[in-house]
Amino acid sequence: MLGGLIEGNLAAHPEREALLKPAAVGIIADDAGVAVTLRFTPSVVTVANGLTGGKLDLVIRTTADDLIGLSSVPLRFGLPDVLTADGRAVTRKLLSGKLKVRGLFRHLLTLTRLQRLLSVV
Repeated sequence: MLGGLIEGNLAAHPEREALLKPAAVGIIADDAGVAVTLRFTPSVVTVANGLTGGKLDLVIRTTADDLIGLSSVPLRFGLPDVLTADGRAVTRKLLSGKLKVRGLFRHLLTLTRLQRLLSVV
């Protein structure tokens, strides 16, 4: 599903191909029992079931609903924009531990690029 969404967004917004920088991201939805690994290169996005293939730059762990919310919240400098209600809600979840992002501060730009690749706007 994520691969198709990214592929569709790249087709609709060819300028987003510049966002394909080398990175590896793990996404875990604990409540759904689902985990995926996204690997980006300048020309290919690979999606695999489970956390696979070695070192991951970012690991995002939360509920499925929070993942959907994270994909639509506006980011400012790679972090949720606290000037918006959605951004404040995501920030509260980050601070309370309901949303865990390992590698967040080392890879802020990776999170920003991922959010732009998954955004349908």
